[in-house]
Amino acid sequence: MMSYSGAMTPPRWETRRATIAEHDRLGRVLGRAFQDDPMWRWALGRDATDERRARLERFFDLLVRKMYGQRDLMFTAGDFAGAAVWTPPGQWHFTLADQARVAAGTLAAFGAGGAVRLLKLLDGVEKAHLREPHYYLFALGADPEFQGRGVGAALMAPMLARCDEERMVAYLESSNPANLTFYRRHGFVATGELRFGSDVVVTPMRRDPA
Repeated sequence: MMSYSGAMTPPRWETRRATIAEHDRLGRVLGRAFQDDPMWRWALGRDATDERRARLERFFDLLVRKMYGQRDLMFTAGDFAGAAVWTPPGQWHFTLADQARVAAGTLAAFGAGGAVRLLKLLDGVEKAHLREPHYYLFALGADPEFQGRGVGAALMAPMLARCDEERMVAYLESSNPANLTFYRRHGFVATGELRFGSDVVVTPMRRDPA
C-alpha cells in the first residue's frame, strides 16, 4: 500500500534503519504521507484532511509498534523526511494473534464503517499477494513538505540493492495510479489491478532482481 515521493535523481538524503525508540516518528510521518492518498481516503471515509491525517498517524503508529516493528526492516531519510516499511521473505503475513493486538486501535482510528472498508481492502490485497519468496514493501512515503525532492528514491535504494545482491524479488501494492511511473522507473512491473469502491485502484507490482 504505497505512497511515494521522489524523482529519479541521485539521492541526497541520508537513509538509515530506524530504531525502536523512533517507531512513533515513523507512524507520524507515514500518516502525513498518506493523508491525501485515494485508497486511504476511501477506507477512512473522511473528507477533512486534518482528521484523516490524525487518524492515519494513530493507525500507522499502531502497525509500526505492534506488528511491523517486529520485522525490523524500517527506514527513514534525513530527519524523518520520509519512511519505508519492509518485511523479509516469508514474513509478510501476520497471525490472528498479531491482528488481535491491533484490532481495538484500528477500530478506534477507522470507526465502524471505515473498519468494514479496511477489511474488504485487506482481504482483496491478501488474495492477490505474491506467493513466491520476496521482500515486501508495505509502505513508502514522504512528509508532504518534502515530496518531489528525492526522498522516495533514497528510501528505496538500500533494499533494492539488497534484493539484487540476494537475487530476491521485491513486491508492493501501489495505492495511487499517479505513482506507477515512479515504481516502473525502479524496475517494478504491474501484475494486476484491484478495484475498491467506485474509483479506487490498487496495483500489485513486482520487481525481479537486476
